[in-house]
Parts: sequence; C-alpha cells; structure tokens
Amino acid sequence: MYTVRRATPADLDVVIELIARLQADPAHLIAFHGESVEEVAEELAGLRPDWVSGAVVATDRTGRVRGVLSIEVDDELHRAYLYGPYVDVPANHPAAAQLWQATADALFDRADRLPRMAAVTMFDMFGHRRNRLLADFAARHDVAVDKSMRLFALTGADLRALLVRPAGRSPAEDRIGLMSADAEVRAAVAGLHDRCFPTAPTPGHRLVADGSVHTVVVLRDGASGVLGYAAGVTQADEYYVDMVGVDPAVRSLGAGRQLVRRLLVELATHTGARNRATALIRLGNDASERMFTALGFTLHTELVSYRKTDHHPAADLSVTQP
Repeated sequence: MYTVRRATPADLDVVIELIARLQADPAHLIAFHGESVEEVAEELAGLRPDWVSGAVVATDRTGRVRGVLSIEVDDELHRAYLYGPYVDVPANHPAAAQLWQATADALFDRADRLPRMAAVTMFDMFGHRRNRLLADFAARHDVAVDKSMRLFALTGADLRALLVRPAGRSPAEDRIGLMSADAEVRAAVAGLHDRCFPTAPTPGHRLVADGSVHTVVVLRDGASGVLGYAAGVTQADEYYVDMVGVDPAVRSLGAGRQLVRRLLVELATHTGARNRATALIRLGNDASERMFTALGFTLHTELVSYRKTDHHPAADLSVTQP
C-alpha cells in the first residue's frame, strides 16, 4: 500500500511525467487531460485557483510519487472535476488490480477532506471507454455513468485545407465574425448557449464575460440578433471546438459547419499553428457527427463521463493529516 499525502510544489514535475506516461495507455486515460507533457503541464497550470491546493499524491516506501488525484472546483456551481485518479502500479505486481483500487480509494478519501471540497455537492469524472479501473472505481463510489462521448479529430493537411478560406463566400459566412463587445449580442449568445447546453460546465454568462478563456464567433441576425455561435480554445497541441449552438430556425442549413470553420480560422490567426483540431460529441448526436465528418473530422476515441449529484464531502482533516 502506498502512502497518501497532500501534494507540494516540488511534486509537480514528477506528477506531469507520470500523468503523461499513463495517458498513453487507454486503460489509464483520463479525458480531462491531454496526452503530451506539454498538454498536461498546461492543464495543471490552468486549474483554479492553483494545482497544489487541490491535489494529493501517493508515494511508495522510497518516497517516489506513484499516484495522483487533482481536483478542480467550481465554487459557483458547487461542482468538482476529478483529474484522476492515476496509480502507477509496477509491472508484474502480484496484486496489481487490488493495489490500484486501494490506492485510488485512499487518494479520493484524502482529496475529499481538502478544504476546497467543503461545499461540493456534485462531481464529474471522465475517462476512456477502455479504462475499466475508472469504471470500477466509479461503481464503488456510487458515481453513475452520465453519458458516452466520442472524440473526433482533424489533422495535418486536412486541417490546413479547412483553414484556407474559399474564394467564394456565402452570404451567411459574411455575417460570421468574432463576438463583439455589444451587450445585446453577448446576452443573445449567453441565452442561446444556456438553451442549447443547460448543464454545461461553463454557463452562458461566463462564456461571454470579459476574460473568458474561449474564443467565440457569432452568426449575426441583424444588428444585435444571434442565430448561432461556436466557442473554442487553443491548447498546447490542438484547437478544441468546445461548443456549437445554432438556433432551430437555421439548423441543417450548413450554419454549424460555417461557424466551426470560422472559429478554427480565428484560433489559428490569433494563437498560431497547431497540427490537430478536436471536438467531443455525445453518442447519439447524429446531427453533430454529420456536421463534423462533413468538415473532414474522423473518430479518434470513445469516452465515458461519470457524475455524482448527491455528494456529501467528508469532514476536513487537513489539520491532523499531512
């Protein structure tokens, strides 16, 4: 059994290497993280308010870090996101599964007692379909399967071709541009977003706020009306199309494809070249799959999200436990 303690800043580099190494195996992949050292470093650096105050690690008898669980908490929504648990079990260990599960349980128990978790009533986990260790962990802790997702990707020459603007543009494309500072436009985007994605981690007012991490492009309807929007971010190795929302009146007319294309052009223009663009699509959302495959995206990975909606955090023991 490994020893579990709170993380320190000195653990960060080792943790990044451990996560990136385990991410290469679908049996350990956590979908909140990318797969490269650069992506993992960027993601941990972006956890609010910081990584170290929401992380616990497991160490072996030599002090080597063998496991980690990082938690990001949205205080407004009382919602947490579990980046893990990760457990690095030595090859050929005679009780590998038992060691993984015992360590994962200990990591979660310790993380649940962090002050950051005090007001959390809901938490989410997200992993590869083949990560059976995570599925078993979720079942033991009464965390239900929320939905199955499919990650679609566009790479290399196909991505570069999409970023080249066609010589002839449709009238709709001429009405697509970066979201302006106009309060009515932003309110319209926020309203459309909340109607399309009522349980999204990012509510509409945050999506359109100054300082949002998202780049947002909008299909305008007159001076302040909005018929659709697309929002995404540039990550260390890729462009990520996070959300595409289109008014029902213009669905199935190509507006979504035009919004995605313009979003990727804006991300490339303002943040530089990447070799991949990705988008997550809920299993069964055939319209979105058709939209992205029409743009050249292909299926890359199948994922499963888990959610617990009646969480009651353990008492904070941070005074008595290191």
